[in-house]
Order: sequence, then structure tokens, then C-alpha cells
Amino acid sequence: MSQSSAELRGLLERIFEDSFVEPKERDELVAAKAGLPESEVLAVFKKFLNDKWGEAIADDVITGPERALLARIVSELGLSMADLPHQAQMALRDHFSRLPTRG
Repeated sequence: MSQSSAELRGLLERIFEDSFVEPKERDELVAAKAGLPESEVLAVFKKFLNDKWGEAIADDVITGPERALLARIVSELGLSMADLPHQAQMALRDHFSRLPTRG
């Protein structure tokens, strides 16, 4: 992982720490993405999402706040349900049918 990718990852951790993304944080995210190839940004985003899924299922119980956080991450980062691990898609499909899918 490049230093820029690591910085982007750190920013994601900070932004989603309180489960609320403020306008200033969105601006920081846009600025951080600007210096990276789109493929690298997408890889960091997907890894972050997968890691958050892993945290959510660590105790074998997915809570409402964990579902909400996963949905917020997908939405804020411009990802889709298809970017979630298959198990997560199945666990969350009824709760997040409004999220976009990628064909």
C-alpha cells in the first residue's frame, strides 16, 4: 500500500469513526482521492468496507447500528451492494434494497 493509500485509509477510519460524515470530511475525502488513480481509490474503499464487515460479524451478531454504518459507507463512498462480500449482501439485502447494484 502506497503512503497516499495509507493516508486515505486513515482518513476513512477517522471519517467513519463516529458513523456520521460531515461536509468538511467529504471535502477532505475528495482532496485525498485527487492524488490517486481511481483503481487504487476503489481498492482502498473496498478493503475498508470488507474490514468493516469483518468487524460487524466478529461476534456473529449484526446490530442495527452496524447495518447502518455499512450502508453509510457504501453510500458515501459511491460503492454498491456488489462491493460487499457475498455473505454481507445476503445478510443486508432486505435492509438495503434501495442501494444501487453494479451489473
